Amino acid sequence: MELHELTDKAIDYIVNELCDEMAKDRPKLTKWEQDFCISIEEQWRNRRSLSDKQKEILGKIWDKQ
Repeated sequence: MELHELTDKAIDYIVNELCDEMAKDRPKLTKWEQDFCISIEEQWRNRRSLSDKQKEILGKIWDKQ
């Protein structure tokens, strides 16, 4: 997913979907990806902002799914 595609609405969707994935018994995400997503979710919910690098990594994790 390209950086310009990561609108606020897209980030909301991705964060929610990745949190749902982590809640499964056998998530597809690595431990590092899960930790990253937890951190991103907290930051996103509190401040509604992510750095470009965070968005880039989030997009790469999403593309893997």
